[in-house]
Amino acid sequence: MNAPVPGGFGETLAEDAPDVSIADALAILRRHYGLTGSARPLPGERDHNFHIQTEGEGEFVLKVSHPAEEAGFTDFQNKALDHILAVDPTLPVPSVRKSLEGEVQFTVSVGGSAPRIIRLVTYMPGQLLSRSPTSAAQDRNLGIFLARLGRALRGFFHPAAGSDLLWDIRKVAKTRPMLAYIADAGHRAMVERVIDAFEEHAAPVIPSLRAQIVHNDMNSYNVVMDASRPEVVSGILDFGDMIHSPLICDLAIGAVYRWPAEGHPLAPAARFVAGYQSVQPLEAEEIGILFDLIRARLALIANIASWQAERFPAKRDYVLRLITEVWTSLERLDGLSSAEARRYFLDHSNPE
Repeated sequence: MNAPVPGGFGETLAEDAPDVSIADALAILRRHYGLTGSARPLPGERDHNFHIQTEGEGEFVLKVSHPAEEAGFTDFQNKALDHILAVDPTLPVPSVRKSLEGEVQFTVSVGGSAPRIIRLVTYMPGQLLSRSPTSAAQDRNLGIFLARLGRALRGFFHPAAGSDLLWDIRKVAKTRPMLAYIADAGHRAMVERVIDAFEEHAAPVIPSLRAQIVHNDMNSYNVVMDASRPEVVSGILDFGDMIHSPLICDLAIGAVYRWPAEGHPLAPAARFVAGYQSVQPLEAEEIGILFDLIRARLALIANIASWQAERFPAKRDYVLRLITEVWTSLERLDGLSSAEARRYFLDHSNPE
């Protein structure tokens, strides 16, 4: 089955990027940064990333962008990181290292490909959230961290913040054509119900909500926890999905990955929201659509992952790595109405 990209979105998800070898990465590192060491490939959706361990200069991530990536968008990421570190220096986010020429980014043709944007950022040590044991304290601390990150970004703007991203919750209805790549009819119908509910309950409210530049991707592979204290956040990664969007959309994304546990399916998410509200209180209209946004993000993952698995078979395991949790969450949340979920969040997500 051919799997075309839905209309209206950029090319970085439409075509796979040419491979970059470890030798290529080390050559770039040596020539442009004067650094030597080892390189290990890291998984990624669009770009090629390498964990760099240097000889005496610390650890970094070398980022080789997709050939279709625009320089303005990577500049957006660089400037956002600089802004966060200026506003809240205690927030653990990567910092950008300049090249020998004093550049924060530059282009190189790798293996005969079209020129690709190169950047080097500090490596965030710790244990991925996806591999860390969960706890109520962790739920709350993650919410606090995301709220702090949002506050650090609220005075920042960049022209690239209006980019048309496939991973924008507000565009979930645009992914309806991807339903064709979900094999199970029951799952397909469930995702369609979610999109219908989003269009009915959330879409009319969204234009009136407060918005700013947000991280937009606090998933369990983008957060690093303290290896010895897994309830403590030690860093956040990958600012490649940043966008100007309602604050509540950013919160909903993070809440998705507080997967339903025993008891009420929204309990971990409510603790996450309570932590967030201890720093950044929510407005009634935002809480009113939070459930529909959480489900919309799950629908977005299901649609995009199913489509990507068909289009890029070599990345199938990577793009489907969370699909079991996604279907389980959608099934557990399918039994709740928007009104019931709103009441639960009102009753259980107040800051203590």
